[in-house]
Amino acid sequence: MSFARVVPRGNLAGSLYGLILVTSVIVTLSGKEIELLAVALVVTSAVFALAHAWAHALSEAAVEQRAVDRHRFMRSLSHEWPIVQAALPAAVLVALAALGVWSTGTALWVALGVNVMLLFVWGAGLRELAGGTLAEMLGAGASTAALGLVLVLLKVLVH
Repeated sequence: MSFARVVPRGNLAGSLYGLILVTSVIVTLSGKEIELLAVALVVTSAVFALAHAWAHALSEAAVEQRAVDRHRFMRSLSHEWPIVQAALPAAVLVALAALGVWSTGTALWVALGVNVMLLFVWGAGLRELAGGTLAEMLGAGASTAALGLVLVLLKVLVH
């Protein structure tokens, strides 16, 4: 199996950050209404993408001693869009629970599992792209997935 084939292209840092962000939102709001959670996943990731883009635009403008340029801001926002895209799998899974396809608990656990699996696969894929051995790929996948597993453990301990 080639892990590298499923690694997102573009802003991988944004994709990974988005998965961690969405996983933390699931953990934090797992006791709330499922409809609220579905909306919160997308809205939170969109706000974080906007914040990253705005911070980058402000920083760039300050270094260059000029006003923030709308076109550069939009380019920056496009660069940060993977944060929002990373929320979509979990948002769809949670929305299915809101539609009665399955229980809220099932949706939350499946979404968490999918996010941890994506973290593993993307971590392993990056190591594969860097020319790693199978053991190195599995280690990179495990260490990346560990970030999500810490949040899953938090959910178990808190809820």
